[in-house]
Order: sequence, then C-alpha cells, then structure tokens
Amino acid sequence: MLKTEENLANLRLGKESALSYFMDLYSHNLHFFAYKLVRDKDSIPEIISDSFVKLWKHRADFYTIEELKSFLYIVVRNSCLDHGKAVRERYVHQQIEEENILANPDADILTKIIHIELITLLGEALEKLPKQQADIFRLTVLEGKTTTEACQELQTTANTVYFARSKAVNTLRQLFLKKNISYYPLVVFLYLF
Repeated sequence: MLKTEENLANLRLGKESALSYFMDLYSHNLHFFAYKLVRDKDSIPEIISDSFVKLWKHRADFYTIEELKSFLYIVVRNSCLDHGKAVRERYVHQQIEEENILANPDADILTKIIHIELITLLGEALEKLPKQQADIFRLTVLEGKTTTEACQELQTTANTVYFARSKAVNTLRQLFLKKNISYYPLVVFLYLF
C-alpha cells in the first residue's frame, strides 16, 4: 500500500512513471469492466486509454487512492455509455434491449464493479494455492465442469479431483475469513455473473 500511496504523490507531481504504475495496476480490471458494459473488444483499448489520458489531465485532483479508482471507473462507465449510444444510433433494431439494460445503469454498474473486484480477489487467492488445487478449483467451480471432465482435462483420477477441490475450498475459505468475506456468497455471486 505504501508503494501505491507513493505513486499517488508522484502522479500529483506529474511523474509519468506513476501514471504507468496505475495503468499496470488498474488496466486489467478496467478492461474487464468495460467489456461487461459494451462487449466490443475493438473499442475497449481506446476507452481504457482515454480514461488514463483523463486521469493524467486531472492528476492534481486526487488525494486518495479511492478517489483515483472511482474516477477511472466513472470515466470508463461514461465512455461505455457513450459508446452504447453511438451503437444504438447505428443499430436501431437493438434499441429496446439496450434501453432495458440502461434503465438503471448505476445499480448495474455497481454490481459489475463488485464482480470485477471479487474476481480479482479470487484470482489473487488462487495464485496462493498449489497449481493442481487451483486448476481443479477453476475447472470444477468457476467453469462448472464435471469431475469426469476435469479428470480428462488434467489426466488425473476422480479421487485426486475431490481431494484437491476440498483442500482448495478449505484454503480459500480461510483466506476469505481473514478478510471478513464469506466464501459461499462470494462463489454464488461470481457464478451468477
């Protein structure tokens, strides 16, 4: 966290290395967030780049990491909504579906931000697991594959899959309990979205 705070101070001073730090830190999550909103892989890099250009222009306005992060998400959200409007103008036949999606954009956006943050948290937790446990958890829980499919893909036995999944779930549960996050609602939330 100290490195992040230091880079925030350097960003305010106009050091480009600090901008690069925040680009590395947030680009992946912002990309995923934008994709959830526009589902247009070709326009997302430009949306993300523009958000960092705007961050640079307003760099002196940020006193906390939370302000900076909120700014980036809001800029990306607004750019995605603008992109959606442009697409809607080009494709009139999709207008009804998009109006339903955009009826309450703030609630939907917040859900997507939470989803991205939870996926990032889960990804970091999976990196701490042994490779076999992480692979089996990804396949059977996140991707929803059966034990048989996981056995075939990993060339292992059903007992190994059961044991590794059980160990992974217990380890993840303990990691999340330390962060005051209940494991089961997390998995349900990720599965639904």
